[in-house]
Amino acid sequence: MTHPTYPKVFSPIRLGPVALDNRFYASPHLVPYSVGGSPTPAYVDYVRARVEGGCGLVVASMAGYHRTAAPVACPQPGDNIPGFAALADAVHDAGGKIFGQPWYHWGQPGWWQPMSPRVPALSPSVSQYDFSGFRASTRAMSTADIDRVIRSFAESTANLRRAGFDGVMMHASHGTVMEQFLSPYFNRREDAYGGSFDGRLRFVMETLEAVREAAGGNMAVGIRLNCDELLQGGYGTEEARAYLAHIAASGLIDYVDLDVAVEPDQLWMGMPPVLLEKHPYKPYVEAVRDAAGDVPVLSVLGRLTTIGEAEAALESGLCDMVGAARALIAEPDLVRNAREGREERSRTCIACNWCIGGMHEGTQSCPVNPAAWRESALNPNSYPAAPKACKVIVVGAGPGGLEAARVAALRGHHVQLWEARETLGGALALWASLPGREFFAKSIEWWESELQRLAVDVRTGVQATATDILAESPDAVVLATGALHNRQGQSNFRDNPIPGCEQPFVCLPEDILLGAVEPVGRVVVLDAEGTNAGVGVAEVLGRRGCEVTLLTPAFAPVSSRVQVAEETRFIMQRLYEAGVAIRPRTYIKAIGQHRLDLFDAYTGEASSMDAVDTVVLATGRSPVSDLESALDGRVPQLFPVGDAAAARHWSAASYEGHIFARLIGEPGAPGSLSEAYFMPREWQP
Repeated sequence: MTHPTYPKVFSPIRLGPVALDNRFYASPHLVPYSVGGSPTPAYVDYVRARVEGGCGLVVASMAGYHRTAAPVACPQPGDNIPGFAALADAVHDAGGKIFGQPWYHWGQPGWWQPMSPRVPALSPSVSQYDFSGFRASTRAMSTADIDRVIRSFAESTANLRRAGFDGVMMHASHGTVMEQFLSPYFNRREDAYGGSFDGRLRFVMETLEAVREAAGGNMAVGIRLNCDELLQGGYGTEEARAYLAHIAASGLIDYVDLDVAVEPDQLWMGMPPVLLEKHPYKPYVEAVRDAAGDVPVLSVLGRLTTIGEAEAALESGLCDMVGAARALIAEPDLVRNAREGREERSRTCIACNWCIGGMHEGTQSCPVNPAAWRESALNPNSYPAAPKACKVIVVGAGPGGLEAARVAALRGHHVQLWEARETLGGALALWASLPGREFFAKSIEWWESELQRLAVDVRTGVQATATDILAESPDAVVLATGALHNRQGQSNFRDNPIPGCEQPFVCLPEDILLGAVEPVGRVVVLDAEGTNAGVGVAEVLGRRGCEVTLLTPAFAPVSSRVQVAEETRFIMQRLYEAGVAIRPRTYIKAIGQHRLDLFDAYTGEASSMDAVDTVVLATGRSPVSDLESALDGRVPQLFPVGDAAAARHWSAASYEGHIFARLIGEPGAPGSLSEAYFMPREWQP
């Protein structure tokens, strides 16, 4: 039966021997859930949730050789087959199909032993690389290395077949070894595996031949191919077309996934942030796709967030299947909701890239969907009724408060949400008002829609007091009151007040974004955070015509948090276009009468700036915690969440709002953040 809205997405397709019910797939991405290279039960639950959410196919990323396995799973060792079989069984039981994507990447060369130095990274020729701050050269592969890597891919494929997988996708994009052999930028060999077109193609063809033999007759075999390396000296779309035509004509592949981006240098293209327009892969896929002939073409297009976008791509003939990773992290039920006609229930990925950025801070989380990667403990489709329907007051309608109100309502509690401003969203709404980041508001719109559906009593324009809260006799109070930038200018660089900070021409980012202050003339923004607030306000003021100087004690106005979110190049370009002058390694010693005494953050050398009309302090934030002190011990359960507990990334707000809302009214549950913090180790919120 043809789907009335999305007939292309919900039509069957065959990839070689594998028949699929629909044309939307969960694309491969790194999920660090493995023990000894075997998928963990948490990974099984993570993948199963996306299949239950409607994906006909999941492609699981995995190392193709056991030494590179950390932190992802690897099927090459036979001991890991049971773990992969459990993964395949879960997908099949949920009605889907699963492919594996074994790879070797120079950024994950592995270690000789746990905590030992890294092993040499292998590549066709000696190359210089920097991966997450690890700088080294590679080792040029010998023919024995080449044979062993190909054998490892074949062994991985054979073990996936034994585990019940339905197919493999060999990885020749993102800077993997298969792409590097194709690339004249990386491959400077003069033997049979380099030099000519056929020489550069040889490694890929031999790999596909070995993998095809290992797969047997019931597994689909495909390749993910980079359409354009976008590198001086690399290959472009014309060479990609020639490679694809040759591979497709060989009969070795059942499908091709067309992709773009060499990691790590082009991860901004591989995981396009909110500051990059949607679907950046499209022109490259258009230029290459017809070289595939009759071989089905898959693509993720980059920043695809709705099934409507997938339908348009299929309808235009751009590709035959469309996939996504981040969209399904944010909303596992994306496909099912579209099929069942309730897309308003789907969260939208806002491309904040915390799914990758968080890994650099030791966390794996999605601010939009706190249950992502925690499906075992926080089943996103299971909110059992609380033993007792409690009266819950949530103060603050930022991400923490919105998520707490949603989850508490889903569990049957009577929820009131009090917000001081007239609109919802808290600090996230302010960020969404910054140029280029407007898409962040999609999350707020979703939460607001869900609260309406759940009949949460939302009260805006309410300045909550302890007296007003206690008058309601609540069973539980969630404080999501957030944090504000310090008016005295304390920061992680110097946690002392800046002399002169009390003067009337000194303000905060919130003052500007809320319209309380409208600077003109010469403006200095002191940014000690390196996140969106300082650079965003500097851009806003520069575009308004102010003469803006951005000071930072660091070497650049962006923190590692921004860098790993792949926003740096776009922020720097926007600041340049807005005419913002940047002074790194510079901090304010004191604020005088429209004069700033400055110093070099590393040498201490003094300097100054005169005729400053406005100073904006984006230095550090402190919790708004007055209500916590006033309510402590006076309500049965009191939970400050997110920045109200301690100023952190906003993912902490939605996560803590979620987990503490699940605890409301539960027998034996903690009554405060302190109790939860110091509960026995086996208890996990």
